[in-house]
Amino acid sequence: MKDPYLPQIVGLLAAGMTSTAFAVSGYLHQPETVRFLGTQLTYQAAYRKIPLSLVGTGLCVSAWLLTQTRRDYRRQYEEWERQTQLQQGQLQAIAHQAALEGYQQVAQLQAAERLYPQMAPYLGEVQESDYQDVTAPPQPSVTPPPMATATPRQPAMPVTPASETPVDPTAYLQNFLEYPGLLFGGMGAGKSWTARYLVMQKVRAGHQVILLDPHAANHEWKGIRHIGAGMDYGAIAEFLQWYLDEIERRYQEFNRSGLTEEDWQQSLRQQQRITSVVSEEMTNWADRLPGDIGSKFFKAAMSDSRKVLMPPLFVAHDRTLSALGDAKGIARLRDAALLELELIPTIHPTTRKPVSSGKGKLKLPGHAEWLAVELPQIERKITDFTPWTQPPTPAPPAPPSQTPDLRTQLVDFLKDCWQAEPPADEIAATRSRLESLPTSDLKNLGVYLRKKGQMTVRDVKKSWGKNNGLNGEQVQELLLELIHLNLIETFTDGTSRAEWVRWLKT
Repeated sequence: MKDPYLPQIVGLLAAGMTSTAFAVSGYLHQPETVRFLGTQLTYQAAYRKIPLSLVGTGLCVSAWLLTQTRRDYRRQYEEWERQTQLQQGQLQAIAHQAALEGYQQVAQLQAAERLYPQMAPYLGEVQESDYQDVTAPPQPSVTPPPMATATPRQPAMPVTPASETPVDPTAYLQNFLEYPGLLFGGMGAGKSWTARYLVMQKVRAGHQVILLDPHAANHEWKGIRHIGAGMDYGAIAEFLQWYLDEIERRYQEFNRSGLTEEDWQQSLRQQQRITSVVSEEMTNWADRLPGDIGSKFFKAAMSDSRKVLMPPLFVAHDRTLSALGDAKGIARLRDAALLELELIPTIHPTTRKPVSSGKGKLKLPGHAEWLAVELPQIERKITDFTPWTQPPTPAPPAPPSQTPDLRTQLVDFLKDCWQAEPPADEIAATRSRLESLPTSDLKNLGVYLRKKGQMTVRDVKKSWGKNNGLNGEQVQELLLELIHLNLIETFTDGTSRAEWVRWLKT
């Protein structure tokens, strides 16, 4: 490669050295004579070497700077040349690999053409659509021998490519069975039909489905417990309070069970205690409930329902908090806890009304991305869910455990003996006192207590029990059973230590 900086460097060095040589030569030191006011002055002319010295120095510095620039340019050029060679090597390797793959495909096709006549009797009738076309480079035409066919006496053995299991585009709806979900969309988007489809799936899975809808009629939800029909908002509020209390009771039950979360949830599934609450058109009735029960229900349903298998399904026009029970300040909880499905409507070309497009967008809990999904194809509106109601299946037997130790075997043996031959007094002790008491005596007791109004337990044992042939202990058992049945009540008088009893007014 021609170096463009080399002539310039040589010229600058030559000029700089020449100027420096003139500056230091003796020619510049010759004396000069000047007349001034009639006086002749003689002096040395050394001032002439100063400009030449500066010029020579500048030229030498310029030559040095050009040398540095030339060195940097040389390095850049070497790096560019190295990168170019590396890219060319990679391109050659890719071309070589492509050529090898092309040769392999051609070799496979040629081998298939050679072996096809021998394999034809065992192939049978194979559809051309089952195979994927492979484009091969043009080859000279070769006329294959006639293909053998399978005769009726010798049935063919079809060999077809293994077909993949078809993927269900609506499989994502299974996530709505045990996870808090939100189904929303504009008018005509198909919310009602899709919600009924999800309810059908929940009923098939053995859920106890409760519908909250004050605007629907009972005959449109056959086989489903429907609360709030006829705009009964008080019944909805009462159920929501039960829902909150039931969540608390289940957590207390889980705490006492001693099981892991997975085992306890599995026991709930076996007992078919999965309670799914469907809030249909929640936008229209959430703000009509008394107090803030709607907001409490929405918060508990999102945060506390999943572990105790009481999943909710909200059906609303929008995903705003005002449309979901007016629960303020929980937008982050909604985004992190709800499985949301937005139904996208389209405009009918003839009626110009919004109709379902069969498309939707799915948002997973804790994710900001909306995924495009397909909606299930529903031919008719589902109103009867009775055909999918199944009786509870018995719990599967427990897996065989390890052989217990000697102490456990002895305890189990004694329990079996006790259950096989109970003592005679055990039957009498567990027998109900009310069942053994004649009806007339129980009626006399009621009349007796009503007539007396109230009296001490001690007097009941002495007077009434003695007259009916019962001792004090038997009367005590009878009174305890009546207390459990809410027929009588006991109290303590402030002036006496005795316990009093009286018949309740029913």
